[in-house]
Amino acid sequence: MDAPLPGSRRPRSMVFRKRSAPLPTVAESRRQSEVVQCAWRHFGEPGPVIAFLNTRHDDLEGQPLHLAIESDAGLGRVQELLGRLARRPNRRSHAKET
Repeated sequence: MDAPLPGSRRPRSMVFRKRSAPLPTVAESRRQSEVVQCAWRHFGEPGPVIAFLNTRHDDLEGQPLHLAIESDAGLGRVQELLGRLARRPNRRSHAKET
C-alpha cells in the first residue's frame, strides 16, 4: 500500500457515530431556552450569562443550567435567584456614593 501524499486526507468512512447522550426532550429544551433568556435579560452580556449558568451556586446546591433543564421546579429556583440578584444594590455604585 502506498503512503498517502502530504496534505491528503483519509477517505471518509461510511460508519455513523452513535450519540453517547440522548437528545433533550421538548420540555428540557423549553426550560433551557427560558433560563438562558432569563439570564440574558439579567446580565445582558454573554460572559456573565455563561459564567452564571455554569457556576455552582450554594443557594441552589448546583449549577443553574443543569437545575433548570432538569425540572420546572429547578427552573423556578434559578429564576427566583436571578430575581434576588436583581434586587441587590450594586456594590460598585454604592461604593462611589460613600
